[in-house]
Amino acid sequence: MNYKKYEFDTFNIYTIKTNKFKNCHMEITFYDNAKKEELGLRNFLVDMLCHSSKNYPKRKDIVIKLEELYQAFFYGVSSKVGNMVLSTFSYDFINPKYINDSDYLENVLKFPFELIENPNVQKKQFDERSFNIIKKRILNDIESIKENPTSYAFRRALQNMDKKSITSASVLGTKEEIEAITPEELYNYYTDFMNKSLCNIYIIGDLDMEKVIKIISKAFHNNCVKKHQVNPFVENKKRRKVLKTVEKANFGQTNLVMGFNLDHLSKEEQDYLLPIFDEILCSGGLKAKIYNYLREENQLCYSVSSIRAKYDNLYYVYVGLDQKNVNLAIKLIKQAIKEMAKGKISDEEFENARKQLVNSLNIIVDSQSSLINNYTFHTITGSPLLKELKEKYKSMEKKELGKLGKKLKLNFIYILEGKGKQNEKN
Repeated sequence: MNYKKYEFDTFNIYTIKTNKFKNCHMEITFYDNAKKEELGLRNFLVDMLCHSSKNYPKRKDIVIKLEELYQAFFYGVSSKVGNMVLSTFSYDFINPKYINDSDYLENVLKFPFELIENPNVQKKQFDERSFNIIKKRILNDIESIKENPTSYAFRRALQNMDKKSITSASVLGTKEEIEAITPEELYNYYTDFMNKSLCNIYIIGDLDMEKVIKIISKAFHNNCVKKHQVNPFVENKKRRKVLKTVEKANFGQTNLVMGFNLDHLSKEEQDYLLPIFDEILCSGGLKAKIYNYLREENQLCYSVSSIRAKYDNLYYVYVGLDQKNVNLAIKLIKQAIKEMAKGKISDEEFENARKQLVNSLNIIVDSQSSLINNYTFHTITGSPLLKELKEKYKSMEKKELGKLGKKLKLNFIYILEGKGKQNEKN
């Protein structure tokens, strides 16, 4: 694969030339520092821009055009990573060498910029029909979180941790925020979005990249120069006394979330050691310490998972279980982390974790979107590319994991109690 960067005044284009895939994939990413009060607006806007435009006023018009472009696929999504918000328009299309049409490459590359830069707007407000469709869908998405025990438990756990922190904010916004948005306000935000967001474009495929660059540079009229810096990291507050919160819900099982601060991790610990640490502790499936203690040895739970939120400087462990088993589960999770901090890791555990992580990287290279995701964070935050990750995983030493284990500090314990027989006490 051949990586190359093309710099323009208002955006950068990163190309990955490879003949590994028959189709091509492009991502147009607008990113900035996250503002809690703008998350709902931003997510709403991305949905609007994918739903219709001036020249394609209904969703079915876009669908028909995508079919004409040989089943191209276009969608947008906003995500929040630490203190950074990314709005990405993703686009899949067939390699032009399989199409008997000399204008295909130009036509297919122009289309997403038509949607982004020529919105369905009249008199400085978005089309009301499309606006109401999107608003209803987002409100349904917000309500549906309450129907998913894992999502709801995480949402409530973070809100209880610190409702003022950007970490606790949902990219969907709140019901009240969405209901208050008007077509005029959304258009005003669109102008800010285009004028202030930083922008990178990533494209992967077996293409004449010089020709691609010429087409995109003519199609994309992003004229506002932005030079501000993005800081993805959040310093969430630490506690001397662990915050323990218990709430009730109408789910069958109880959900436990334990959140740990990552205390002043070095870049090497964030990028290389933390994934190995997590693999041994929780993410490594049947061989992970927490899984072994909770499920194999004690049959305490239905599910166990973890999240490495390095940009939030947090680490989460989630467990779905019966209420009567909560206290023992908490004790065993603490025990597993304490063992890691003391360096009680077998050679077999360490080698299995490294091997599994390398295997997962080998799978990623077969996915265009995963390759671009890796390259996106490399260009924006300086995270390592896959080749560097592989080399580092193979050279890491087991003794370094104990130092990392000492930097996990328990911040909160959140328990979302289920109903029914699961609530029986010991």
